[in-house]
Amino acid sequence: STNSLFPQSDPERRNVIRTATSMLCKEVVEPPLHMSRSEAGLKDWEEVEVRVRALARLERVWGKSGIGGSSSNITLESPSGINVGGEERERRLFTEALRDG
Repeated sequence: STNSLFPQSDPERRNVIRTATSMLCKEVVEPPLHMSRSEAGLKDWEEVEVRVRALARLERVWGKSGIGGSSSNITLESPSGINVGGEERERRLFTEALRDG
């Protein structure tokens, strides 16, 4: 479980995940030239888009509410005041998008 990997809320770690998410979303805006040349390449690229779709939605939410904004309606506040539910959701979506390469 990702919860056991990151037992406590950490704003620095959350910012690292958000930065990596933004970089990933920018890199996969459109398929690389070598993939767009064939039907098989475009089909493979569709799978990439599906995996990154949830991350792109999160990034849009951050853009609307600012980088410190919550990406979730769940408000489980930790003693440090960080939205633990939103942070866990971001971490889970990030790891799911990267699973299997």
